[in-house]
Amino acid sequence: MKVKLRYYGKLVDRIGKSDEILLVDDITVRELLSILEKKYPQLKQLSIKIAQNNRITNIDETITSSKIDVFPPFSGG
Repeated sequence: MKVKLRYYGKLVDRIGKSDEILLVDDITVRELLSILEKKYPQLKQLSIKIAQNNRITNIDETITSSKIDVFPPFSGG
């Protein structure tokens, strides 16, 4: 499956791009995060959030959308 990842906030600065296309088989959010951490080791220290279909996902949820949003850690109160 072709998945378009869109990066936000300081993630754009850390990896040097705002989006990219990945070709993946059926994977979970956990597996996607593992792929991203291997590709971009500088992301390992961050608590990245993944959203699909305009909703933050659970770590064990399967990726079903072709458009995934990748967010840096949230802050504020």
